[in-house]
Amino acid sequence: MTTPANGQTPYNWADDKGFTPGGPRQSQQQAGPRVQKQRNINVNFGGNDGGGRGSGGDSAGQAAAAGPSNHKGDGMVSAIERIEFRGAKDIMDCAKAVNRLGRELHFILAMRAEEIQAVLSTHKGTWYTFGAQSRIRARLVAMHLKVSAEAAKALGVGALKMAHAFDRHFVKPEQEAKRKKNGQKGRREFNMGDV
Repeated sequence: MTTPANGQTPYNWADDKGFTPGGPRQSQQQAGPRVQKQRNINVNFGGNDGGGRGSGGDSAGQAAAAGPSNHKGDGMVSAIERIEFRGAKDIMDCAKAVNRLGRELHFILAMRAEEIQAVLSTHKGTWYTFGAQSRIRARLVAMHLKVSAEAAKALGVGALKMAHAFDRHFVKPEQEAKRKKNGQKGRREFNMGDV
């Protein structure tokens, strides 16, 4: 049995006389201090693992979930990298792809920040603060991830602004020059001199 980094040996459930796997629960009279059970939940949305794994604890399934090809964001980044700028359509496609990536990241990071805050808020602090101290500290921890979510939102908005600036500085002047060259009138403008 290996010892952890803190030098203490882990608790061995097999040596516990009151514990029998699958057996009946102890009555309150013979039970010692209560041990709260913890559940480890690994949630993986949108993976390519077929949706169902046999047992939740298999290491092969966890290794596959950690692989780079199983996340939708990786495909978005590689799609942005593969764009070659040969025309206006490519620039607009890049803007749309970056905007989509920013929205996805913003949504994921904001949700994860809320989850972290909720989990840390349940931590019982010192008895005299009634858990208020944990809620404040949980908000301070989650705040950093919320800032990252806002940065991802700025990424998506920046891509839209880039597309708008490209349209204003390159596409519209080009269309206006073609219209003047062909002798077509521009759009009728509002005139205050008609009073």
